Amino acid sequence: MQATTVAIVGAGASGTLTALHLLRTSSDPDLRIKLFEPDPRRRHLGVAYGTTDPRHLLNLRAQIMSAFPDEPDHFANWARHAGHGWTPTDFLPRMIYGNYLQDLITQFRGHRLTTVTATVQDIAPHSGGFKISTDCGTSQARKIVLAHGVSAPRRLATATGPLPDASWHLQSPWDLNTLTRVPNDATVVLAGSGLTAIDAAITLLDDTPQRRVAMVSRHGQLPRTHLEHLLPDWPTPIPPGPLTADGVADLVYDQIAAAQNHGVDWRAVLDGLRPQSQSIWRRFDHTQRRRFLTTYEHTWHVHRNRMAPQIAARITAHRDTGRLTLHAGGLRHVDDLGTHCRVHLADTTLDVDALVNCTGPLSDVTMTTNPLLRALLDRGTITPDPLGLGVACTENGELLDNRGEVVPGIYTLGPPTRGTAWEAISVPEIRNQAARLATHLTNTSALSRTAMPAAGQ
Repeated sequence: MQATTVAIVGAGASGTLTALHLLRTSSDPDLRIKLFEPDPRRRHLGVAYGTTDPRHLLNLRAQIMSAFPDEPDHFANWARHAGHGWTPTDFLPRMIYGNYLQDLITQFRGHRLTTVTATVQDIAPHSGGFKISTDCGTSQARKIVLAHGVSAPRRLATATGPLPDASWHLQSPWDLNTLTRVPNDATVVLAGSGLTAIDAAITLLDDTPQRRVAMVSRHGQLPRTHLEHLLPDWPTPIPPGPLTADGVADLVYDQIAAAQNHGVDWRAVLDGLRPQSQSIWRRFDHTQRRRFLTTYEHTWHVHRNRMAPQIAARITAHRDTGRLTLHAGGLRHVDDLGTHCRVHLADTTLDVDALVNCTGPLSDVTMTTNPLLRALLDRGTITPDPLGLGVACTENGELLDNRGEVVPGIYTLGPPTRGTAWEAISVPEIRNQAARLATHLTNTSALSRTAMPAAGQ
């Protein structure tokens, strides 16, 4: 038997949850897991939970953020026992959730799990398993899990081409050290108006009262807001047989109208669809998936991925004072003025100190700069899914090569599976994928899983 049973590439939330479920599912003393992560600062945190700003909140309540689908209260209980004073219905700081994942790993720390600080540059079949080449050497594994999570945003561009490398061009919205070094009286443009831009705006505007922020996106819309109070359950019956995007949209609108007639908010309808969203996506053929993306995706995202009420109140306050403005139409043109730039929008022109790329993660794997993904693409081991949402894979996370055939022994989960699963970027979906993958990789059943203690128990 090779020393490493499973190698997991990426120790963010997806990779960490995979490791946790493997260790929890299998009692095999010979199980060996190697977790590769090039950035020790993001180990077990990734992009989402690696923030150091406590004002960045989860956009889901604590009660549905458990790492374990069979123990739904685990995270809420952990937070209570850890002394944070939170309730299950609260929206906790994302860094607290990062602490939770790190604490879970600590509980399992031992000879079966090894974390390696290295960049994986290539993976190739070797001696019935795989040879893993990194910037620090090579190793072997029987199975591989690609848990590379979200990629850096696509480089900003206008009709005249990509924006230049310049001091005012901040290409990562997640680099808080650079973001907070902009002058206290700076004017900043955020390219994007989703949850990533919301976090950047909170950091910039709450730090100093002199800064000004302009958000710009194609539609010029902000994510909707969660209500303070809990909503009643509103399950939506999905008809049998093939589905169409227009048919599902009509059904949702009808359900929203029915809910309103019973005094129930539209959010309950969308939340009730969450457990069925992957099943609905699987029942769309390729044409219907594309129809959904071109016609309904934006509306779905702004209503589905909502802000915590506290965050929405802060954003509203900044807009009311005029320190935060929202613009539709996207970037028209950007003039490089040396230490700053002039940004031309559809409705105004602004001289700004910084332009921050908040357009969201790059999903088109063919444009990746990740050395491992580049090598696997060039060899044909991985290929983009037909819609360019991630990599081609089966519903079980098995990778498909450029001939459409399963690549034995290599799996993925989380954001790279969006083309197959659609909903695959939040913990409730990723933990389910990790649990199923762990059961498959260890040839065990869910009944063998070990119950997890909360902190302090």
